[in-house]
Amino acid sequence: MSAISGIDHIVIAVSDLDRARRAFERLGFTLSPRARHSDVMGTANHTIMLQRDYFELLAVLTATERNRRWRDALASGEGIAGLALAPASAAAAKQAWEEEGFAPGDLVSFSRPVDRPDGSRMEARFEIVTLPKGSVPGASVFACDQLTRDAVWLPELMTHANTATAIRRLIVALPDPAAEKQVWMRALPGAAATAIEGGVRLRLGAHAVDLMTPRAAARLYGPAALARRPKAVAIEFAVADVAQCRAALIGNGVAAWAAGDRTAVAAAEASGAIILFAPEGAPLA
Repeated sequence: MSAISGIDHIVIAVSDLDRARRAFERLGFTLSPRARHSDVMGTANHTIMLQRDYFELLAVLTATERNRRWRDALASGEGIAGLALAPASAAAAKQAWEEEGFAPGDLVSFSRPVDRPDGSRMEARFEIVTLPKGSVPGASVFACDQLTRDAVWLPELMTHANTATAIRRLIVALPDPAAEKQVWMRALPGAAATAIEGGVRLRLGAHAVDLMTPRAAARLYGPAALARRPKAVAIEFAVADVAQCRAALIGNGVAAWAAGDRTAVAAAEASGAIILFAPEGAPLA
């Protein structure tokens, strides 16, 4: 079994969790109730659960050493800040990264409460290992071992008005994707690389990470992708029904546009993250 099999979740750092919740509800996502992490973590979140992966809206409540990376990210504005990879275990990811020449941090365990519709409460527990800041250009990369999957992938959270089912890919804008490819491949051991217009695509399991020049990303996804520094700029989701997805967006007054068989939502509508919706099974653009 590979030490890292793909994307577990993506972190969108936000300055106002309530405002971000409203924005993503308008996009047709079902959000978990607001949850607060431990005092050591000093953060709170809403998760958006898909069939095999998810993303989260994360806000800092109290400054702690553990959330310094999120505070640093927010200093440059809201948006995609973290890439959590799915490991065989946090220890296996740590070992794999050490073999690749990285210096990952210690294993860290934390939890958050999960309130159910029947009034009961569960505890979601995680163990993570993080690569030091700046190890991988464009995102804070860590591995997240889901110790209590049944407390995270809850049936009432996995159906969305936009029919989203999974993360397909993460788009990262970099000045020189060819030069940065190797460090990203070391962070994603086992990934396969192929050339794409304006950059390179890394495939790992069911997911892809596209490394693109800012100009190439902006041509496809709009001016918000014209990042001045290495930055993850967009997430593409698979949807079961494109027409229903577009109807949900239009019905909520979301400014979206069609890009071929894809539907795009500007970063201004989604807490600094460009959001793309594509049909399930469609070839990657």
